[in-house]
Amino acid sequence: MSLRLEELSKAERPFHARGSKVKRCEACLLPLSNCICSYVPTPSTEVAVLFLMYKGEYYKPTNTGRLIADVVSENYAFLWQRTQPHPQVLSLLNNSNYEPIVVFPHEYAQPERCVNSVERKTNKKPLFIFLDGTWREAKKMFVKSPYLQRLPVLGVSTEVSSDYLLRESTHAFQHCTAEVGISVLDMAGETDGAQALAQYFSIFRREYLKGKPHLRDKLDFAASQVKNDC
Repeated sequence: MSLRLEELSKAERPFHARGSKVKRCEACLLPLSNCICSYVPTPSTEVAVLFLMYKGEYYKPTNTGRLIADVVSENYAFLWQRTQPHPQVLSLLNNSNYEPIVVFPHEYAQPERCVNSVERKTNKKPLFIFLDGTWREAKKMFVKSPYLQRLPVLGVSTEVSSDYLLRESTHAFQHCTAEVGISVLDMAGETDGAQALAQYFSIFRREYLKGKPHLRDKLDFAASQVKNDC
């Protein structure tokens, strides 16, 4: 959200997109009548996350990366740059206190870079790097970021189809950022964080769909996935 505000402040003209006339909560970006700020979990994780966001992704109310940021207190977000990344991005990647790991499907990485589990080192905190954009944009970021090429790549299971419902995916197994985040936290042994994110995501999805008449057919399923409202 800080990145979104920063980019908005630099914009030369107002940002207008589909649904821009809706009165939204400035914190969660959902319509005021569907605000989920009262459901924000208490962060309880011992990992860090870094979002490299494709231009414009941080404006979208459907973006779920910010849900992860509400669960993982140590989070960073930067606009993706192909050859000249933000200096703080390089600083984080080279910081000896972190173990940076790119989260991306193994089929696009060299075998020697692929890891299937998260090894928790006593003197290093895992720093999970999410490439946040459409599927095509994420693949572009993965391939065209030379500063990421030396890092290990953690793959997540795609055996279960996505329940995102808010955007149409080319393939059923393309998961949204929050869904991937749930798997990553679970793989890192952050069970409480994974469960909190799963519940928070289900509430976000339900409330978002309430404000979309053309998606009302999906609302019953989304509502059934919310375990409780506590």
